Amino acid sequence: MLEGMLALSALGVYFHALFVSITLGFPLVIMALLYKYDKTGDEDYFRSAKIATSVLAVNFALGAITGTLVEFGLVQAWPGTIIAIATFAFVPLALELVAFALEIAFLVLFIVTLGKIKPIKSFLILAVYWIFAVFSGVLITAVNSWLIAPWGTGIVAKALYPFMPEFGPLSTDVEKLLALKILALATGIPIQAIIQIPEVSAKLGIVLFDPYVAFLSPYALASILHNLFAAFLVGTSIALLAYAIRYHQSKEERHLKTIRVVAPIVLVLFLVQPTIFGHLMGASVVEFNPSKFAMMENALMSYKNPLIAFVAYGDPSKEIVGFDQLKSSCDLHGNAKLGDLANSVGLSKEKVLLIAKEVGVTVDAKKVSAVYDANLRDVCLSDLEKAISKIQVVHVSYYTKIFFGVIGFLASISLFVSLKFKRFSNLFNRFLGDKTLLILSIAIFLGSAIPSALGWFVREVGRKPWTVYGLLYPEELVTIVGYALTPQFLAFMALVILAIALSGIYAMLIVAKREIRFLELLRGEKNE
Repeated sequence: MLEGMLALSALGVYFHALFVSITLGFPLVIMALLYKYDKTGDEDYFRSAKIATSVLAVNFALGAITGTLVEFGLVQAWPGTIIAIATFAFVPLALELVAFALEIAFLVLFIVTLGKIKPIKSFLILAVYWIFAVFSGVLITAVNSWLIAPWGTGIVAKALYPFMPEFGPLSTDVEKLLALKILALATGIPIQAIIQIPEVSAKLGIVLFDPYVAFLSPYALASILHNLFAAFLVGTSIALLAYAIRYHQSKEERHLKTIRVVAPIVLVLFLVQPTIFGHLMGASVVEFNPSKFAMMENALMSYKNPLIAFVAYGDPSKEIVGFDQLKSSCDLHGNAKLGDLANSVGLSKEKVLLIAKEVGVTVDAKKVSAVYDANLRDVCLSDLEKAISKIQVVHVSYYTKIFFGVIGFLASISLFVSLKFKRFSNLFNRFLGDKTLLILSIAIFLGSAIPSALGWFVREVGRKPWTVYGLLYPEELVTIVGYALTPQFLAFMALVILAIALSGIYAMLIVAKREIRFLELLRGEKNE
């Protein structure tokens, strides 16, 4: 039922990502509306800003709830990840708690003062809230990026898989980490069950030399920019679609005014997200995730494609590296054993048995010998085969993502020019009638939301069979509590997540559709 646990985790992450996108995107819309209100004095802009703020307030609560579920699930369902949480992720997650507390403080301050102070002051308060929300996203993305490109582990992954790059300078105690890995393999006990033994922590001590190393990864920088701007785009496109639906239903001019404010923001995001940050992300994947890149391009065999090669490598004459070349690199191991790698860092079989005895882990010496005799070439080839088993779903998802991204890109340009220039508006109306704004807004939403969802899918599935790319498997990190892996428990937790998420989405729809004066209710004022 490991796949079921992975699916459950994905369900929680996807809903949380939706709410995070609104958390990051809606403030851009609200700030733009407040700026227009401050410049024009037009109450329609302020009214739209208040409605968006009501939705943001409900959404923030949902983000906190689903975020708690995700973090609870991370520790409970995947307790083996504590080895990363307590080392590489400790500083980012500690800072994220501070950022989250400040988000709450400034959002509440914004809500209770909106309409009571000058619009520009409200703008500045919301801007501070948004900065902390972005900082929180930076920190969480840095942690996730470490799982995909474990910076600070140096040549450890490359020593196992010759096709891997080096992940920065070595900031970890390789001997201690390898000892844990060997004990897990020899005992069949997941790493999480080993590290929860008090003696293990006392014996292993500090395994990380630089607690800030997760921030130093070039992969993390590209990933942060790409993911954050994708979230901005999804959040603003949701707001745009909501106002387009209201305008289509009511034909009220105030909704059209709001669309005119939001459309340029969406266009700018569409112009920079795929072209600049998408390219940076793609280049990072090529460099740090070679097996994932081969999956994305369906490259069972290496081939030439000048366009893809130019985008990926900056050289149209270069061959797209496929799994045939990745497999060939496994031959570099020759007859080397895992024991050879362990001995090279001073970790003999005798030392592993001594460590096991000292920390209270029962292990058979014959099984330790069997682990030491494991052929590195066979491990390398076996894991590549596991990646190949997912090549079609990753490839199709990746190019579906690209297809919808192009649709959203073209729709955002079309919407902007139709709002800006009368001749284009007449042209679109000739074909689409009075549904022009609605249809284009739907296309923009699909062109941002679907690529974002599929992009995350490609990101996560593309690093399989590992949870930490090239180092740790999901089966080494998952809970040992049997009931947690049963269909009954998985179904129950899925229903809990769905109930919370869907009821929250419905609450946001009610707030937006009926224009409930959420802010006035908070302040104890009467509805207008």
